[in-house]
Amino acid sequence: MSTRDAATSIQARQRADVLDLLSSSVAVLLLLLVFAGGGGVARALLALVFTFFVPGRAIVSNWQRMLDWSDIGMSIVISVGLLAFFATVSLWAKFWHPLQLFDVEAAASLVGLGVALIRRHGTRPTPRGGRPGE
Repeated sequence: MSTRDAATSIQARQRADVLDLLSSSVAVLLLLLVFAGGGGVARALLALVFTFFVPGRAIVSNWQRMLDWSDIGMSIVISVGLLAFFATVSLWAKFWHPLQLFDVEAAASLVGLGVALIRRHGTRPTPRGGRPGE
């Protein structure tokens, strides 16, 4: 691996970490606002960011091919599509409880983002043709 490839890999990892941590922060802040009964502009903006990014980011972070392709764009597409699907299914099933649905989606997103962070930092790259620790 060349020095330039290693630098690009480190930058990509740092960018992924920042996006995952920001996504986690949005989910946690929105959960806190919902549980506290808060409202207003802050909750609306956090809900908008959550809807358009966080669940998709949790999926894309764990899907290496998708992450290499387009991490931000695919996060948006997957997030909006997935949340629309879950909302539609809950309406059809006559089980429409938006706050409980959000709680489940936020918890699942936090788990996915946590798994992605652990996977990204839990393994060390091995030298080409070598064993770990050499």
